[in-house]
Amino acid sequence: MKSFKILAIDPGIKKIGWAIAKAEKNFKILDFDCLKTSQKDFLFILNFFENLIKKYRPKILVLEKIIFSKNKKTAIEIAKVIGILELLAQKHQLEVIEISPKELKKMITGNGIASKQEIRKFLELSLEKNLKDFPSDALDAISLSLAGFYLTKQKILLKSC
Repeated sequence: MKSFKILAIDPGIKKIGWAIAKAEKNFKILDFDCLKTSQKDFLFILNFFENLIKKYRPKILVLEKIIFSKNKKTAIEIAKVIGILELLAQKHQLEVIEISPKELKKMITGNGIASKQEIRKFLELSLEKNLKDFPSDALDAISLSLAGFYLTKQKILLKSC
């Protein structure tokens, strides 16, 4: 399997989790964090992620889908952030994969209603890292990158049949 990089993002308004992973035969996290921003600072968000794309040159962008909740204003603001990220993906010719929170939990833990603690524990075991001091938004992005790796690997294997 050819080597490729994945940019995974857990979009939010004030906090955006992100992770960069490298996929070869195995999966390796290169970098991850949580971007803190003020609401509607779209230019800052655009510039931050464009610089990240230029630095790491990922081929795939994995995004968490919005689940509409009671707060429609929040969902609309998150949708705007996703629009910026999809524009960057198109500009830099990245394949976009969207995964719902339930799908993500099922792919990572086997349980579509897994708790944040269960996901953290699975990631710690899988990556052999202590992740207790990292924000959940960053851990969600790591989970997204791992799910993107699984899906892409599966797609590559199916094409080779």
